[in-house]
Amino acid sequence: MQSDHHSSADDFADFWAPDPAGPAWTERAGALAAALSAAPRPGRGRAGALALTVLAAFLAWPGAPAAAAPAEPEDMNSLKERASALSEEYQGELRDMEGVIAEAERAQKRADGTREEVEEALEQVRALAVATYTSGGVDPSMALFVEADPDEVIDRAVVIDYLSTSNQDKIDQLDQALSRDETAQETAEEQLAQAEEDLRELEERRTEVQRLIADYPEQPMGGPLNITPRTEQMRALVIEKFGEGRDVGGVGCYRAVGGWVVGEHPKGRACDFMLHPSGGMPSQEQIDRGWAIAEWARENADDLGIMYVIYRQQIWDVRRGDTGWRPMADRGNLTENHFDHVHISMF
Repeated sequence: MQSDHHSSADDFADFWAPDPAGPAWTERAGALAAALSAAPRPGRGRAGALALTVLAAFLAWPGAPAAAAPAEPEDMNSLKERASALSEEYQGELRDMEGVIAEAERAQKRADGTREEVEEALEQVRALAVATYTSGGVDPSMALFVEADPDEVIDRAVVIDYLSTSNQDKIDQLDQALSRDETAQETAEEQLAQAEEDLRELEERRTEVQRLIADYPEQPMGGPLNITPRTEQMRALVIEKFGEGRDVGGVGCYRAVGGWVVGEHPKGRACDFMLHPSGGMPSQEQIDRGWAIAEWARENADDLGIMYVIYRQQIWDVRRGDTGWRPMADRGNLTENHFDHVHISMF
């Protein structure tokens, strides 16, 4: 699956971020926005009661936005720490967790933004209500009311009418911000739950993974390629079956720098089987060759000690059990997203 490029048009297509389960201040703000935007032009008595309710809610609510701040950053740090600890126990990077955690981090940033939007819009509507209610902040167009009868300025019908007509855009802005924020928080809960579930499953598989590691004890790097004997065997078998592909970049194994994360290349435990010589999109023939290598590696993982396979922004990890291909985070280009090569890591 090819990576999608982000644009401003889909800023609010998805919202992933941790959601603080606590006070329902957005519901109360939403009710106020709805009441203001839908308010009729009532008589003096009923308007007075409604306006007093609206203004009292705003005025008595100074600390609500602060109480509804997104989840503490420690929550995300905790997920990272658990994933890092598991990577060490699993004798290699948990690459598929990168995507889960990266999306959760982006979502948290998005949700922070939507919550700030709500707070800003809420403050604007609140300020309008207060300004309209007090004589010092009345719009100049209402000067006649001030000159004729100051009490008319405080009349509740004027407050409702003024806010629901002259400032409808501000009320609409609050309503829209609330809607986006609600979507962000709901999706956030799902994403965090998914991340926690992934980690829980991995933690429960510790014993099985320890057995796998015991079956494939650590090997020293060496030889002309500076890779482990297990990696050298896998490399030789892939070349024997699928060719070395020198015309499309050949095969690269050891390198001092692992890439986007440390990975297994500096440990002599990984090889990249290239499908394009200069980081471009391979031909359909080479794409098919890549899939053939990747599926062969999956089928022979137990016999050869293959730990995981990455191809076309997807990963299969034997330590996960019987799970299939899983999506990975977008790293920004065809090479980092493994579109121009197949990556195979070994125990």
